Amino acid sequence: MTRSGAIEKKRLRELYRYRILDTAPEPEFDGLCDLARSLLSADAAVITFQDADRSWCKASAGRHVTVLPRSASVSEQAVLAGEVVVFEDLAKDPLFADHPLVHCENGLRAAVGVPIEVKKGLCIGAVVVMFAEPRQVSVFDIENLQRLTHAIIDRLHLRRIRIERELDQITRAKKDAEIAAQKWEIGKQRRLLEQTARLARIGGWEYDVAADRMIWSAEIYRLLELDETSRPPDLMTLLAYCQEEAAGEVKRLIVRVLTRGESFETEIPLVTESGRRRWARCVCEAEVQRGKVVRLLGTVQDTTLQRATEEEVNFIATHDMVTGLLNRAVFQERLDRALTFRTPARTVGLYLIDVDHFKSVNDTLGHHAGDVLLAEVGRRLREAVGELGVVARLGGDEFALLMPDCGGEDELTAIGEQMMRGLQEPIAYEAESIPVTISVGIARALSGTQPDLLFKDADIALYEAKGEGRNRFVLFDRAMREAIELRHSILRAIRQAIDRGDLRLHYQPKYSLRTGVLAGFEALLRWHRPDGFIASPGFFGIALDDPQLGLAIGDMVIREAVRQAADWRARGIIFDHIAINVATPQFRRGDLCDCLTAALDEFDVPAAALMVEVTENVLLSKVADEVQSTLSQLASKGIKIALDDFGTGYASLSHLKDFPVDLLKIDRSFVATLTEERESRSIVRGITALAHDLGIPVIAEGVETAAQRDMLRHFGVDFGQGYLFSRAMLPAQIESSGMVSMVATQARA
Repeated sequence: MTRSGAIEKKRLRELYRYRILDTAPEPEFDGLCDLARSLLSADAAVITFQDADRSWCKASAGRHVTVLPRSASVSEQAVLAGEVVVFEDLAKDPLFADHPLVHCENGLRAAVGVPIEVKKGLCIGAVVVMFAEPRQVSVFDIENLQRLTHAIIDRLHLRRIRIERELDQITRAKKDAEIAAQKWEIGKQRRLLEQTARLARIGGWEYDVAADRMIWSAEIYRLLELDETSRPPDLMTLLAYCQEEAAGEVKRLIVRVLTRGESFETEIPLVTESGRRRWARCVCEAEVQRGKVVRLLGTVQDTTLQRATEEEVNFIATHDMVTGLLNRAVFQERLDRALTFRTPARTVGLYLIDVDHFKSVNDTLGHHAGDVLLAEVGRRLREAVGELGVVARLGGDEFALLMPDCGGEDELTAIGEQMMRGLQEPIAYEAESIPVTISVGIARALSGTQPDLLFKDADIALYEAKGEGRNRFVLFDRAMREAIELRHSILRAIRQAIDRGDLRLHYQPKYSLRTGVLAGFEALLRWHRPDGFIASPGFFGIALDDPQLGLAIGDMVIREAVRQAADWRARGIIFDHIAINVATPQFRRGDLCDCLTAALDEFDVPAAALMVEVTENVLLSKVADEVQSTLSQLASKGIKIALDDFGTGYASLSHLKDFPVDLLKIDRSFVATLTEERESRSIVRGITALAHDLGIPVIAEGVETAAQRDMLRHFGVDFGQGYLFSRAMLPAQIESSGMVSMVATQARA
C-alpha cells in the first residue's frame, strides 16, 4: 500500500505544523503512552509520528524506542491504512522481516496500531501497543485504544493552538515595532510615539486637556474603521464607540485619570463605524504639570483575535467536541455546586442517560455515523430540556442532565417523558435512517447530599432501566439500592466460600431408561453454608454471572470434576462419564479447551470420560462464534457435548445442525407436565424423534414419578435423571449407597 506524492506532501505539511518532531519528552504524552500499555495489558506501547523517512517516537512504555525505519513499522501500516491495524503474529508477516523489535532477544510478536488522524484523511502518526506473544485483540480493547487516541489528538490540537498564538504574538510584536518606527518620524508625534513604544506600541493616542483635542495614530483609525483623513472626534464622542454596557465604566475611569492623575488599563468591547464588534485593550497615563493633568497619553490594542483564541481554548477545556455540550469535569463542578448545603435546602435532580445500542451503529455504519448520532442526541436533549437544567456528555454514549432545583416525582417524570418524546424520530445519516432510543436513570436528593451518592443512585436506576428492556426511564427508589447491596453481599459471601472450600460438587446419576444401568453423573455445584444450609446455584446464580467469580468457579468445577473422575477410575468404580456445566464467561475468555485438556492430562483421565453441557442461552449469546469454535475443538479432542435445556430457546433445530452434539437433554419443564398436558407430550415425542433421526441419544431431566419414567420410555427417550432415581450427592454418599458397586456393565450417554 502506497500513498500518492500529493497526499504525502499534504500529510507532512500538517505534521510539521505541530512542531513535535525531535522534541523533549513530555509527561502528558508519557502518561498517555503508559495508559495505552496498561489498558491492553501489553508489553510495550509507543506514540509515533511518521516523518519523511523515519518513524519517530514521542513516547514509549515497556521498551525504550527512539527511531525506527518508517517502512518497517506498525505505525506506517496504520498511517497508510487510515484505520486500526492488527497483527496477531508479527514474526510471520513479511512486512516485519527486518523489524528490530521483532527479530531480537525477547522480541515482540503481536501489535495493534491506531492512526492519529488530525484531519479527515490526514494521519500524522499512530499509537501502537505490542505484545510479547501472538494474540488476538478484542473489539473492546480496540475501542479503548481509540478513545485514548482521541485524547492524544486533543492534546495535539491544543499544542497547535499554542504555537499559532505564539506566532501571532510574534507577528503583532513585529507590527508594533513597525508602527513605532513610522511614528518616530513625525515631528509633533515624537512624544506620543515614545509613550506608545514604552506602553504597548500598538495604536497611540493623545488628548490635550486644555484644547480638548484628540490625536490618534493610524492603527486606531483602522481599528474603528474610520477615514484616516477625517478629524478625530472629541473625547466624549469617542465613548460612543464603546458598547453600551462598557461606556459608563470607561467614562468613570477617564474622570478619575483627569481628576486624580491615576493611570488605568482595561479591556473594552467596541462597535466600529461599520457596526462590527471588536475587543480592545486600552491603556492610559496622565501627564501632570504643577499638580494639574494637562495631557492624557495611551494605546489601544486590538485583542479580538486573542480573545477569540482564549475563548476557543476555554471551550475545548470545558466542552465535549462532538456534541458541544459541557464535559464531565464541568458537569461534576456544577453538580457539586448544586449540592452545596443551603438554607433552606432544595431538591437536586440527576438524570443519567445512555444511548441504546450505540455500539452497533459504530460497528455497522462507522464512527462518523456514531458522532453524528451523538451530536443529534445532544441537540435534542438540550432542546427538550431548554433552560430547565444543564445537559452534558460524560463520555462514550453517556449523557447527563442536572436539575439544580427540581420538584417532586411528577416533575421528574414529566421531564423524562419530554426527553423520550424528543428522541422518537429516527436520525438521518446519508441514505440511512438510524432509530434512536435512550435508557434513563433518575435520582434526586436534598442539597447537602454527597454528589457520589446521588450519582450512584442514578446509576442504579439506569441499570434497572437497561434490565427492563431499555427505551425507558426509571426513578430510583431505596429497594433498588437494597437489591444491589444484596447482590454485593452474595458475591462477597461466595468469594469467602471459595476461600474456605465451601463450594463443593454433588453428583447426580443418570440411568438408561431401557436397561436401568447407570450411565454417568452430572456434577452439580452446591454451597455448604456455615449455617448448615446447602444452597443450589438458583440461590447464588449471580455469582456465576459475575465476570471474575464466574471464571474462578468454572475453573474450580473443571478441576474438581476431573479429579473425582480420576479417583473413581483409580479405585475401579465403573461409570461412563461425568458431565459439567459451562457458562458464557468461560467461552468468552477463549481458553476453555486448553483448561479442560490440561486438567485431563494432569489427572490422566481420557477425554471420553468428560462431558460438557451447554444451554441454548449460551448458544444464543453474543459469543456464539466463540462457542461454536470451542465446541468443535472439544469434539475433536474426544470430549462429549450435551445440549442442555433443549426446547426453551429460539434456534434449536439450527443448533443440532451447526454444533457438535452427542446428547440432547429435554428441559425439565416439559417433563414436569408430561402426564397432564398434551402439548408437553407432543413436544417430548417430537424432540425424541428428531434427535434419533439425527443419530443423537436423548436424556430427560427432572424425572420425579414412575408415570413420567414410563411415558418417557414409551416415547423412546434413552436416559433419565431426577429425584425418582436419586438426588445429587457427595462422592462419599454415592459410594456408600451401593449404586456403583452393583454395576457390572456400562451404558453410554
